[in-house]
Amino acid sequence: MKLLNKLKTALSSTSTWGYIVVLSLIIIPWFLTPGYLFFTDYTLGPNISLDWANRSFLFNIMLKGLSFIFSIAFLEKIFISGVLLLILLGGRLLVKTILEYYSRDKAASSGLIFVLSLFTFFNPFVYDRALYGQFGVLIAYGFLLFVVSYLFKVFYRFDLKNIYFASIFTALALMFSVHFIFLLVPFYLLFLIGLFFQKKKAKKYGGIKNFWLVALSALLIILVINANWLVALATNSSQLGDFVEQGITSQDLVAFQTAGNNSWDTLNNVLLMSGFWGKDQLRYSDLTDIVGWQRGFILIIPIILYGVYLSLKKNKFLSIGLLIIFALSIFLAIGIKSPVTSGLTLFFYNHLPFYKGLREPQKWVAAIIPIYLFYLILGSFYLSKVKIIINNRLVSGLVLAFIIVMQAPLLFWGFNCQAKPIPYPSDWYEVDNLLSDGSNCSDRILFLPWHLYMSFNWSKKIMVNPARTFFSCPVISGTNMEWGGIYDNSRSADGAIIGDWLQNKGQGGVPALAGDPIRYIILAKELDFTSYLWLNSSFDVDLILETKTLLVYETKY
Repeated sequence: MKLLNKLKTALSSTSTWGYIVVLSLIIIPWFLTPGYLFFTDYTLGPNISLDWANRSFLFNIMLKGLSFIFSIAFLEKIFISGVLLLILLGGRLLVKTILEYYSRDKAASSGLIFVLSLFTFFNPFVYDRALYGQFGVLIAYGFLLFVVSYLFKVFYRFDLKNIYFASIFTALALMFSVHFIFLLVPFYLLFLIGLFFQKKKAKKYGGIKNFWLVALSALLIILVINANWLVALATNSSQLGDFVEQGITSQDLVAFQTAGNNSWDTLNNVLLMSGFWGKDQLRYSDLTDIVGWQRGFILIIPIILYGVYLSLKKNKFLSIGLLIIFALSIFLAIGIKSPVTSGLTLFFYNHLPFYKGLREPQKWVAAIIPIYLFYLILGSFYLSKVKIIINNRLVSGLVLAFIIVMQAPLLFWGFNCQAKPIPYPSDWYEVDNLLSDGSNCSDRILFLPWHLYMSFNWSKKIMVNPARTFFSCPVISGTNMEWGGIYDNSRSADGAIIGDWLQNKGQGGVPALAGDPIRYIILAKELDFTSYLWLNSSFDVDLILETKTLLVYETKY
């Protein structure tokens, strides 16, 4: 009964309906058309792989289970919608937590909470990562907002149960983007130091000793939730450790450096929450090409600066700590783009274990957004007490909401119709049935052309090769990134063998992978497929099926 009452209260809330409207204005086009959503870094198909060493193993189990009830195409749309909602709710909790502390009112204005929480969503960081398909990064960012919210709760109230909530959301963030640990550590350090200045509160809740017991059990929670891939990493059952330590080189820092024509331009991009390297690949509409795209944030800056002033008066320790994290995040987000910042980035790259896995320094922008929001909340809350704003509360709220939304207006209506559902070609299903019936998924299957990213005529876009997620049987497909001076840094043994075989145009016979020969080869009639037609004259393979978009060969092993 209590749960039902809480649900009724939530549904009657102005902010709840606001989130429903905002989310609906983004996702509705996806559910009007059948098919899958394809992005440069994200593709999904009917096949859900259950690799225990993968960080997404637990999530994939859940997705696999739901696929017996709903189609994967439908679940994909629900998943992406859930990612967007996660960010909105993370922003809502952070705004609500801070407002409750400064207003001393547990029923802080739902309208103000709703408007301010939009800041965590409508910004270039979320827009760029969403359009590129980096939903793992966005999930980790959403959970980061929850972590910071609960750390604030611990700091304000010394309520240790919130450490458990923070640990759960930390674990979930690392599950989807492990290098977010570097973004979370500064916040943990800030609040950990702050707790030791609150001895009276500590005594009230059992003392520092009790805190350490809770902290250790919280750490255990993080390890247990991520146990599968951590065990795989420790036992060398996963390629993650080898990829980070050996596959990633200094060339990655060049390929994935923060966007900007020079040091000052890069700094400006970072401050504006932009600078994602992928936006310059012309895979989607670039926000920075819109005239006056930064005006929304420029109008917000005075409110943020007012919030900084107020915070320094009310809680100097917390404000200075957040400003230090802000400056550090800006510094590291610029990365090698400036001679002033490159030294620290290279030092961490060479000496801090696994930091080289954070090869995209612009991800540090995810850490500055909640800090911007903190000061925006303070500034907005105290400005809302001004008489002229009190008398024009609705108009003031709508104006602020409009200014915030204008930071990334292209998120509306299916990302400005840039993300449209597209069905897989019917002959892909035909080939899938042929191979799954003929091999019982016990034979090796190779998919060509050999590219990690490639364009498909039926999708009209460049995207990560979807073969592994489409075909029912395990498929070997390209691991070669071919970007920024990097051909292939995956450290895949199978990829190296296939690459050599293709370079020699099949001389020496069809290669064996881990002792198992390849039985079937699928060649998609896409991109540079004509350079693979030497297969037709090879003595080692026979063409057994040709469809509109695919050629299927069987090897003579």
